[in-house]
Amino acid sequence: MPMAGTLDPVALTLFTAIWGVGMVAMMFPSLVPIAFAVSVSTRKFTEQINASASLRRLMIIGRTALFIGGYVTVWTLVGVLFYLAIAGLSLVGLPYGVGIVGPLAGGILIFTGLYQFSRFKRQALMKCRSPVGFLMTRWKSGNVGAGLMGLDYGFFCTKCCWVLMVGLLTVGTMSLPLMGVFALIIFVEKIGPFGTLVVKIVGLGFLAAGMALIVLR
Repeated sequence: MPMAGTLDPVALTLFTAIWGVGMVAMMFPSLVPIAFAVSVSTRKFTEQINASASLRRLMIIGRTALFIGGYVTVWTLVGVLFYLAIAGLSLVGLPYGVGIVGPLAGGILIFTGLYQFSRFKRQALMKCRSPVGFLMTRWKSGNVGAGLMGLDYGFFCTKCCWVLMVGLLTVGTMSLPLMGVFALIIFVEKIGPFGTLVVKIVGLGFLAAGMALIVLR
């Protein structure tokens, strides 16, 4: 992360590549069912046309890749924005990190906690926890449709989790242990049987941490 304090194009490229891989890993559990549905739909489509087995396999792989590519594109753009935010803080002389920012970091964590209880978080999480609902209401056919669905689903996941990423940016930037904790939180929210309860518990945790930072500072 020290290189995130500059606008070096090489550092930006490396950061966004690592960020994109990391975010897909975090979101992977909720991505698999829809990617599988795209591949199954494409397979059924190829069975109705006169095409060789190799062409059918290529179409299945291609459309699934387009869906995943659209999804990764959204999160990669989010990574670029976060990088620019970090670099901007550094360039104007404002350090980042919970131990330095103090009250500002506390305010950000409180905002993160409040977002966990918001209607936007709830609606986006419902889409992520119920891929079937997304498929029934947002399905698009064809190669272009697969890519657009990937973008669409990535947008829903962004609405669900971007504030958590801001919280991660505030409390530890790209600390690997904290990234692991946040990955676990996202996994449980999206997949766990008590995901909606976890959302509220995490929200309360952020609120408490934010208020503690402001009071103790």
